[in-house]
Amino acid sequence: MSLLNRLSEIVGPDHVSDGPAERYVYSFDMTENEPCRPAAVVMPVTVAEIQRILRLANAERVPVVPFITGQNVGGLTIPQVEGAIVIDLKRMNRILDVDEEAMYAVIEPGVTFGHMKRYLDLHHPGLRYTYPLAPPFTSVMANALLQGLCDLSTRHGAMANFINGIEAVLPTGEVVRAGSCIMGDDNWFGRFPLPDLIGLFSGWQGMTGIVTKMAVQLWPKPLHVRYAALFTVGEHDTTALLKRLVRTQVLDDADCMSISLVKMLLGVPPPVEVFPDEPQYATLLTVSGNTQREVDAKFEVVEAIVDEAHMSEPRVNLIPWDAVSVLMGKQADSWVDFPSDAFKILTQYDGLTWVGTYIHPARWGEALEGGRRIVEKHGFELMAFLKPMNGMHYGEFKFIVRFPKDPDVVDRVRKCNSELLDFALDLKAIPYKTPVWAAQRLLSKCHPGFVELLRRVKKALDPNGIMNPRRYSL
Repeated sequence: MSLLNRLSEIVGPDHVSDGPAERYVYSFDMTENEPCRPAAVVMPVTVAEIQRILRLANAERVPVVPFITGQNVGGLTIPQVEGAIVIDLKRMNRILDVDEEAMYAVIEPGVTFGHMKRYLDLHHPGLRYTYPLAPPFTSVMANALLQGLCDLSTRHGAMANFINGIEAVLPTGEVVRAGSCIMGDDNWFGRFPLPDLIGLFSGWQGMTGIVTKMAVQLWPKPLHVRYAALFTVGEHDTTALLKRLVRTQVLDDADCMSISLVKMLLGVPPPVEVFPDEPQYATLLTVSGNTQREVDAKFEVVEAIVDEAHMSEPRVNLIPWDAVSVLMGKQADSWVDFPSDAFKILTQYDGLTWVGTYIHPARWGEALEGGRRIVEKHGFELMAFLKPMNGMHYGEFKFIVRFPKDPDVVDRVRKCNSELLDFALDLKAIPYKTPVWAAQRLLSKCHPGFVELLRRVKKALDPNGIMNPRRYSL
C-alpha cells in the first residue's frame, strides 16, 4: 500500500493530498528562502491521528514538517529535503479551557490570535492574551514556541515566557507532557517547581516533536489605559531614552519604529522619504492602572523624563494618543486594540522578510545605527522595529524588508539580510525565527558545547531524524 493510502486511512481521503496545487502552496512563503515542494500534505484533527502519522513516518524514515499557517517570515515551514510530508495542524483549532482563577487558556495548534481575542472578549471579558505585530490568523502556539515578541514583551519578555505547560507527540509517537499538567487536565497553572522540559520544544522549530496542547498565561484586562506617541532622534539617543523610561517600571509596553514605517502606516506610498527636520523614530507607549489616578501618576514619571530630553533636543516630543487618533483615524484605534491590523501595510508586495534579534542593552543603539546604514546601502526602505524586553533586561531590534519577488530584487534582499545578520552576530546578538542559513552562521560563532548539546537532544528525541530535518544544521 502506498504512503498516501496509508495516510488516507488515518485522516480520511479528504484530508490528505499529493496534488500539484497543494504541493505548490506549501512549498514557499513570503520570504526570499528557496522553495521546496513536499511529497504530500496531511491534516490531522486528533492527537491519536498525529501519533499514527509520526509512527508511520518514523518507521518509513519519511521526513515531516509541522505547519499551521506559515506566517513566520523565516522560511521555517519550507521543507529542506525532498520527499517530506507537511503535517498541517490548522484543523486542531479548539480553545479547550480557560481557567479564570489561575488565568490561563489551554489551546490547540490551530488557535489563532483572532480566535483567542474573539473568544476571550465574548466569554471572559475581564481577561486578555497578548498580541504581536502579525496577521490575526497567526497561530498563538507557533508564536509562543518560536519565542517571538508581543505587546506585553516590554514588561514580561518573549512569548515563550507565557507558556505554562505543553502536551507533545514525540517523533516516535509517544505522548509526553511538561509543566504542572503532568498532574491532570485541570492543572495547567505553571512550569515550576519541576525540571523545565518546555525547553525541549520551545525554540526548536518543530525539530523535536509536535506540540498538541499548550497552556498560555492570560492577564487581567486593565481598568484604565493611557497611550502616547514618543518622537525621538538618533539611534543612540532613542535607545538611551527608552532604557531610562522602561527602567522606571511604569510602562506596560513600548513599540518603537522608524518614522518611515510610521508614514507607511499612514498610507504614504513608496518610496517613503524622511526629511532632515523630522524626528527619526516614534514609540507607542502604554501605561495602565487600577485607577485613573494611578495611570496619571505613572504618566507624570514618563513626562518628566521626556521633558528633560526635550530640553537638549526639541524634536523629542510626547504626543497624547487622542491627537494621534485625529491624524490616523480608526487605524490608531486598531493599533492599540489589536495590532495585527497594522501588518497589512507590510504585505503590499509578495515578498516580506526580516533579520530580527535580541541583544544586550549596551549594544542596542550601535546595532540600530549600523543596521540602518546597511539597509540604506542596499537601497531598501528603513523599516526598523525595536522593543525594550523584559523590563529592559535586553532589547529587540529587527529590520523588515518588503519587496517584489523579482529575481534581481531577491538577490539584493539576500545580500542585505546576510550583511545585517553578520553585523548583528558580531555584536553578540541572538537571532530569532532563524532560517537555515542564519542558524548555520549562529552555530558557527557560538560555544561548541551548545552545538553538541543540541545534537544530543535532537538525537535522543528524534533518533531517525525525521522531524523538520536540517533545521539549525541538525
